[in-house]
Amino acid sequence: MHYIVDFEQLEIDPDRYGLNFLKGLSKDLTTKFGKGFSRSNLVYMRLFYLKFPKGETLSHLLTWSHYFELLKLE
Repeated sequence: MHYIVDFEQLEIDPDRYGLNFLKGLSKDLTTKFGKGFSRSNLVYMRLFYLKFPKGETLSHLLTWSHYFELLKLE
């Protein structure tokens, strides 16, 4: 996610980023790693990274559902 956020900040046209970058990245990651990298999931992963940038301190035992619930916190 760090790469995605850094790339986003360098991108000149944010509309193009939103439409093309995550769509292409989703396809690439799904091809390489399998399910779980839909465009919408990448949007939530990005939001989670922005909200909790020190994610390595979170337990590796949490599931994606746990992380999704944490996004709802203020």
